[in-house]
Amino acid sequence: MRTSDSELVVRKIEADFSEARIDWLPSDPELAQFWNAVSIGLPMLEGHLIRALAQAKKHLPEGRDDLFRDCELFCQQEANHTKAHLKFNEKVVESGLYPEITQHLDRLKSDYIRFDKEMDLDFCMHYAEGFETVGPILAEYFLVQANKRLTEQGVDLMTLSLWRWHLAEEYEHRCCAFNVVEALYGSYWRRIRGIIFATSHLLGFVVPLSEYMLKQDVEAGRVDGGFKGFWRKFRSYTGMATFMLPRVLKAFMPWYNPKHLKPPKGCDAVLNIASETLSLNEMAARAYETI
Repeated sequence: MRTSDSELVVRKIEADFSEARIDWLPSDPELAQFWNAVSIGLPMLEGHLIRALAQAKKHLPEGRDDLFRDCELFCQQEANHTKAHLKFNEKVVESGLYPEITQHLDRLKSDYIRFDKEMDLDFCMHYAEGFETVGPILAEYFLVQANKRLTEQGVDLMTLSLWRWHLAEEYEHRCCAFNVVEALYGSYWRRIRGIIFATSHLLGFVVPLSEYMLKQDVEAGRVDGGFKGFWRKFRSYTGMATFMLPRVLKAFMPWYNPKHLKPPKGCDAVLNIASETLSLNEMAARAYETI
Protein backbone atom coordinates (compact mmCIF):
# COMPACT_ATOMS: atom_id res chain seq x y z
CA MET A 1 0.00 0.00 0.00
CA ARG A 2 1.31 3.44 -0.97
CA THR A 3 1.38 6.11 1.71
CA SER A 4 -0.41 9.42 1.18
CA ASP A 5 1.53 12.49 0.15
CA SER A 6 0.69 14.51 3.25
CA GLU A 7 -0.73 14.03 6.71
CA LEU A 8 -4.09 15.71 7.16
CA VAL A 9 -5.16 16.96 10.57
CA VAL A 10 -8.81 17.56 11.43
CA ARG A 11 -9.16 20.65 13.61
CA LYS A 12 -12.61 21.33 14.99
CA ILE A 13 -12.29 25.07 15.36
CA GLU A 14 -14.64 27.06 17.58
CA ALA A 15 -15.49 30.64 16.64
CA ASP A 16 -17.43 33.54 18.09
CA PHE A 17 -18.05 36.13 15.37
CA SER A 18 -20.11 38.48 17.54
CA GLU A 19 -17.33 41.09 17.47
CA ALA A 20 -16.12 40.31 13.94
CA ARG A 21 -16.62 42.88 11.19
CA ILE A 22 -17.95 42.54 7.68
CA ASP A 23 -15.75 45.47 6.64
CA TRP A 24 -12.66 43.66 7.90
CA LEU A 25 -10.22 45.44 5.58
CA PRO A 26 -11.00 49.18 5.75
CA SER A 27 -8.22 50.18 3.36
CA ASP A 28 -9.53 47.86 0.65
CA PRO A 29 -13.29 47.27 0.92
CA GLU A 30 -13.40 45.89 -2.62
CA LEU A 31 -11.01 43.07 -1.73
CA ALA A 32 -12.89 42.40 1.53
CA GLN A 33 -16.22 42.12 -0.27
CA PHE A 34 -14.70 39.81 -2.89
CA TRP A 35 -13.67 37.40 -0.12
CA ASN A 36 -16.98 37.92 1.70
CA ALA A 37 -18.77 36.80 -1.47
CA VAL A 38 -16.49 33.74 -1.63
CA SER A 39 -17.46 32.96 1.97
CA ILE A 40 -21.16 33.25 1.17
CA GLY A 41 -20.86 30.60 -1.55
CA LEU A 42 -18.40 28.26 0.17
CA PRO A 43 -20.84 26.15 2.20
CA MET A 44 -22.62 25.07 -0.99
CA LEU A 45 -19.37 24.55 -2.87
CA GLU A 46 -17.80 22.57 -0.05
CA GLY A 47 -20.95 20.49 0.29
CA HIS A 48 -20.54 19.51 -3.35
CA LEU A 49 -16.88 18.64 -2.80
CA ILE A 50 -17.74 16.51 0.23
CA ARG A 51 -20.38 14.58 -1.68
CA ALA A 52 -17.99 13.99 -4.59
CA LEU A 53 -15.13 12.72 -2.41
CA ALA A 54 -17.49 10.62 -0.27
CA GLN A 55 -18.73 8.89 -3.40
CA ALA A 56 -15.29 8.61 -4.99
CA LYS A 57 -13.76 6.79 -2.04
CA LYS A 58 -16.16 3.89 -2.70
CA HIS A 59 -14.63 3.42 -6.17
CA LEU A 60 -10.94 3.57 -5.30
CA PRO A 61 -8.69 0.76 -6.55
CA GLU A 62 -8.08 -2.11 -4.18
CA GLY A 63 -5.24 -1.45 -1.79
CA ARG A 64 -5.59 2.35 -1.75
CA ASP A 65 -6.44 2.58 1.92
CA ASP A 66 -4.25 5.68 2.06
CA LEU A 67 -6.54 7.54 -0.33
CA PHE A 68 -9.65 6.25 1.42
CA ARG A 69 -8.40 7.73 4.69
CA ASP A 70 -7.41 11.00 3.00
CA CYS A 71 -10.90 11.30 1.54
CA GLU A 72 -12.43 10.92 4.98
CA LEU A 73 -10.08 13.50 6.52
CA PHE A 74 -10.61 15.87 3.58
CA CYS A 75 -14.37 15.71 4.05
CA GLN A 76 -14.02 16.37 7.78
CA GLN A 77 -11.79 19.39 7.16
CA GLU A 78 -14.23 20.80 4.61
CA ALA A 79 -17.16 20.22 6.95
CA ASN A 80 -15.36 22.23 9.63
CA HIS A 81 -14.71 25.04 7.14
CA THR A 82 -18.40 25.05 6.26
CA LYS A 83 -19.47 25.36 9.90
CA ALA A 84 -17.15 28.33 10.47
CA HIS A 85 -18.18 30.13 7.29
CA LEU A 86 -21.86 29.59 8.01
CA LYS A 87 -21.39 31.46 11.29
CA PHE A 88 -19.68 34.35 9.53
CA ASN A 89 -22.22 34.33 6.69
CA GLU A 90 -25.05 34.47 9.21
CA LYS A 91 -23.57 37.70 10.51
CA VAL A 92 -23.48 39.14 6.98
CA VAL A 93 -27.06 38.13 6.18
CA GLU A 94 -28.48 39.24 9.52
CA SER A 95 -26.91 42.67 9.10
CA GLY A 96 -29.73 43.39 6.62
CA LEU A 97 -27.32 45.38 4.46
CA TYR A 98 -27.51 43.05 1.46
CA PRO A 99 -31.11 41.81 1.04
CA GLU A 100 -30.51 40.18 -2.36
CA ILE A 101 -27.89 37.68 -1.14
CA THR A 102 -30.53 34.94 -1.07
CA GLN A 103 -31.24 35.40 -4.78
CA HIS A 104 -27.57 34.89 -5.62
CA LEU A 105 -27.43 31.83 -3.38
CA ASP A 106 -30.53 30.34 -4.99
CA ARG A 107 -28.84 30.43 -8.39
CA LEU A 108 -25.72 28.75 -7.01
CA LYS A 109 -27.81 26.14 -5.20
CA SER A 110 -29.64 25.27 -8.41
CA ASP A 111 -26.29 24.68 -10.13
CA TYR A 112 -25.14 22.18 -7.50
CA ILE A 113 -28.51 20.43 -7.49
CA ARG A 114 -28.17 20.05 -11.25
CA PHE A 115 -24.60 18.78 -10.93
CA ASP A 116 -25.70 16.17 -8.39
CA LYS A 117 -28.64 15.00 -10.50
CA GLU A 118 -27.32 15.22 -14.05
CA MET A 119 -23.52 14.88 -13.86
CA ASP A 120 -21.55 11.73 -13.18
CA LEU A 121 -18.75 11.18 -10.68
CA ASP A 122 -16.17 11.84 -13.41
CA PHE A 123 -17.47 15.41 -13.82
CA CYS A 124 -17.90 16.02 -10.10
CA MET A 125 -14.40 14.81 -9.22
CA HIS A 126 -12.77 16.85 -11.97
CA TYR A 127 -14.73 19.87 -10.71
CA ALA A 128 -13.49 19.14 -7.19
CA GLU A 129 -9.91 18.67 -8.36
CA GLY A 130 -10.15 21.87 -10.41
CA PHE A 131 -11.16 23.88 -7.38
CA GLU A 132 -8.61 22.17 -5.15
CA THR A 133 -5.88 23.06 -7.66
CA VAL A 134 -6.69 26.71 -7.08
CA GLY A 135 -6.88 26.21 -3.30
CA PRO A 136 -3.15 26.21 -2.49
CA ILE A 137 -2.64 29.14 -4.88
CA LEU A 138 -5.25 31.11 -2.96
CA ALA A 139 -3.52 30.05 0.24
CA GLU A 140 -0.19 31.36 -0.98
CA TYR A 141 -1.77 34.63 -2.12
CA PHE A 142 -3.54 35.20 1.16
CA LEU A 143 -0.81 34.04 3.51
CA VAL A 144 2.06 35.79 1.72
CA GLN A 145 0.52 38.82 0.02
CA ALA A 146 -2.60 39.67 1.99
CA ASN A 147 -0.85 38.97 5.30
CA LYS A 148 0.89 42.29 4.82
CA ARG A 149 -2.46 43.75 5.82
CA LEU A 150 -1.95 42.51 9.37
CA THR A 151 -0.04 45.66 10.17
CA GLU A 152 -2.66 48.00 8.71
CA GLN A 153 -4.80 50.05 11.05
CA GLY A 154 -8.35 48.82 11.53
CA VAL A 155 -7.92 45.30 10.16
CA ASP A 156 -10.29 42.82 11.82
CA LEU A 157 -8.05 39.95 12.90
CA MET A 158 -10.98 37.61 13.56
CA THR A 159 -12.21 37.56 9.97
CA LEU A 160 -8.65 37.54 8.69
CA SER A 161 -7.92 34.51 10.87
CA LEU A 162 -10.91 32.67 9.46
CA TRP A 163 -9.36 32.87 6.00
CA ARG A 164 -5.82 32.19 7.15
CA TRP A 165 -6.84 28.95 8.89
CA HIS A 166 -9.11 27.83 6.08
CA LEU A 167 -6.59 28.49 3.32
CA ALA A 168 -3.72 26.94 5.27
CA GLU A 169 -5.78 23.74 5.39
CA GLU A 170 -6.43 24.08 1.65
CA TYR A 171 -2.69 23.79 1.24
CA GLU A 172 -2.56 20.91 3.69
CA HIS A 173 -5.09 18.78 1.77
CA ARG A 174 -3.92 19.93 -1.67
CA CYS A 175 -3.07 16.38 -2.84
CA CYS A 176 -6.29 14.55 -1.97
CA ALA A 177 -8.55 15.36 -4.92
CA PHE A 178 -5.60 15.25 -7.33
CA ASN A 179 -4.61 11.77 -6.17
CA VAL A 180 -8.18 10.50 -6.34
CA VAL A 181 -8.61 11.80 -9.90
CA GLU A 182 -5.30 10.22 -10.90
CA ALA A 183 -6.31 6.90 -9.35
CA LEU A 184 -9.76 6.82 -10.97
CA TYR A 185 -9.29 8.58 -14.30
CA GLY A 186 -5.77 9.79 -15.06
CA SER A 187 -7.01 12.14 -17.77
CA TYR A 188 -4.88 15.22 -18.39
CA TRP A 189 -7.35 17.12 -20.59
CA ARG A 190 -10.34 16.49 -18.34
CA ARG A 191 -8.27 17.77 -15.43
CA ILE A 192 -7.51 20.99 -17.34
CA ARG A 193 -11.17 21.45 -18.22
CA GLY A 194 -12.03 20.88 -14.56
CA ILE A 195 -9.70 23.68 -13.44
CA ILE A 196 -11.13 26.10 -16.00
CA PHE A 197 -14.75 25.21 -15.34
CA ALA A 198 -14.53 25.20 -11.52
CA THR A 199 -12.69 28.53 -11.46
CA SER A 200 -15.02 30.24 -13.92
CA HIS A 201 -18.07 28.82 -12.13
CA LEU A 202 -16.93 30.16 -8.76
CA LEU A 203 -16.05 33.58 -10.21
CA GLY A 204 -19.42 33.65 -11.96
CA PHE A 205 -20.99 33.64 -8.50
CA VAL A 206 -18.45 35.70 -6.55
CA VAL A 207 -17.97 38.67 -8.90
CA PRO A 208 -21.67 39.57 -9.36
CA LEU A 209 -22.37 39.12 -5.64
CA SER A 210 -19.37 41.19 -4.54
CA GLU A 211 -20.33 43.91 -7.06
CA TYR A 212 -23.85 43.98 -5.64
CA MET A 213 -22.57 44.20 -2.06
CA LEU A 214 -20.19 47.01 -2.98
CA LYS A 215 -22.99 48.89 -4.75
CA GLN A 216 -25.08 48.67 -1.58
CA ASP A 217 -22.14 49.99 0.45
CA VAL A 218 -21.54 52.91 -1.89
CA GLU A 219 -25.23 53.87 -2.05
CA ALA A 220 -25.42 53.77 1.76
CA GLY A 221 -22.28 55.89 2.13
CA ARG A 222 -20.30 53.16 3.87
CA VAL A 223 -17.69 53.09 1.10
CA ASP A 224 -16.34 55.77 -1.21
CA GLY A 225 -17.20 55.04 -4.83
CA GLY A 226 -16.18 56.95 -7.93
CA PHE A 227 -12.61 56.96 -9.13
CA LYS A 228 -11.19 56.07 -5.69
CA GLY A 229 -13.30 52.94 -5.56
CA PHE A 230 -12.46 52.06 -9.16
CA TRP A 231 -8.76 52.44 -8.50
CA ARG A 232 -8.85 50.30 -5.34
CA LYS A 233 -10.73 47.58 -7.19
CA PHE A 234 -8.40 47.73 -10.19
CA ARG A 235 -5.36 47.51 -7.94
CA SER A 236 -6.78 44.62 -5.88
CA TYR A 237 -8.09 42.57 -8.77
CA THR A 238 -4.96 43.14 -10.83
CA GLY A 239 -2.81 42.13 -7.89
CA MET A 240 -4.74 38.88 -7.41
CA ALA A 241 -4.73 38.07 -11.12
CA THR A 242 -1.03 38.86 -11.53
CA PHE A 243 -0.19 36.61 -8.59
CA MET A 244 -2.50 33.73 -9.44
CA LEU A 245 -2.48 33.46 -13.23
CA PRO A 246 1.12 32.27 -13.70
CA ARG A 247 0.67 29.75 -10.89
CA VAL A 248 -2.53 28.40 -12.42
CA LEU A 249 -0.73 28.09 -15.76
CA LYS A 250 1.98 26.04 -14.03
CA ALA A 251 -0.76 23.73 -12.77
CA PHE A 252 -1.72 23.16 -16.43
CA MET A 253 1.61 21.46 -17.10
CA PRO A 254 1.44 17.65 -17.66
CA TRP A 255 4.04 17.07 -14.95
CA TYR A 256 2.22 19.13 -12.31
CA ASN A 257 1.77 17.46 -8.95
CA PRO A 258 0.64 19.44 -5.88
CA LYS A 259 2.87 17.41 -3.55
CA HIS A 260 5.82 19.43 -4.90
CA LEU A 261 4.32 22.77 -3.81
CA LYS A 262 6.21 24.37 -0.95
CA PRO A 263 4.19 25.63 2.02
CA PRO A 264 3.49 29.37 1.86
CA LYS A 265 5.33 31.50 4.37
CA GLY A 266 3.42 31.46 7.65
CA CYS A 267 1.33 28.40 6.73
CA ASP A 268 2.94 26.07 9.27
CA ALA A 269 2.71 28.70 12.00
CA VAL A 270 -1.00 29.25 11.32
CA LEU A 271 -1.71 25.53 11.43
CA ASN A 272 0.34 25.02 14.59
CA ILE A 273 -1.58 27.73 16.42
CA ALA A 274 -4.86 26.33 15.08
CA SER A 275 -3.95 22.89 16.45
CA GLU A 276 -2.92 24.34 19.80
CA THR A 277 -5.95 26.58 20.35
CA LEU A 278 -8.81 25.12 18.27
CA SER A 279 -10.22 28.64 18.48
CA LEU A 280 -10.40 31.35 15.85
CA ASN A 281 -10.65 33.97 18.57
CA GLU A 282 -7.37 32.81 20.10
CA MET A 283 -5.82 32.54 16.65
CA ALA A 284 -6.78 36.17 16.06
CA ALA A 285 -5.16 37.15 19.38
CA ARG A 286 -1.94 35.41 18.30
CA ALA A 287 -2.00 36.47 14.64
CA TYR A 288 1.17 38.55 14.86
CA GLU A 289 3.15 35.49 15.94
CA THR A 290 2.90 34.12 12.40
CA ILE A 291 4.61 36.97 10.51
